Amino acid sequence: MLNALPLNALPRAPLRLHVVPLETDSLRWWLGLKRQQGCPVVHYVRHPATVQALRRLGAPIDERPSAGLYQYADGDVLVVVTLRQPQRGQETAEVGPEDLDIRVVRVEA
Repeated sequence: MLNALPLNALPRAPLRLHVVPLETDSLRWWLGLKRQQGCPVVHYVRHPATVQALRRLGAPIDERPSAGLYQYADGDVLVVVTLRQPQRGQETAEVGPEDLDIRVVRVEA
C-alpha cells in the first residue's frame, strides 16, 4: 500500500517497524500513559479536520496543523493516524472517530 509519505520520512538505516492497531477509544489512555512515562507528544498531522478529531478524542496536540517532517529513528514509538476512506483530490471538512484508522508503531534497529 502506498501512502503520501515524503521520501525523507523513510528510514536511512535498516529498521524494523512493529505495527499494532489501536482502538479509537484507547487513544486518550495510551497517550496519557506515554506522557506519564516522560515521552513527548509531537504531531505531524497536516489535515485540519483530523487534528480537530484527534483533539476531541483527548490527544494533547496543538490545534494547528503541522508543517514538520518526521524521519523514523530507532526507539521511536509513534501513533500513525490515517483516514479509513480518504477522498482523492478533496479536502474532507469533517472527521469523526469512526473515520480514523489508528496504529501504534515501534521503531527498532
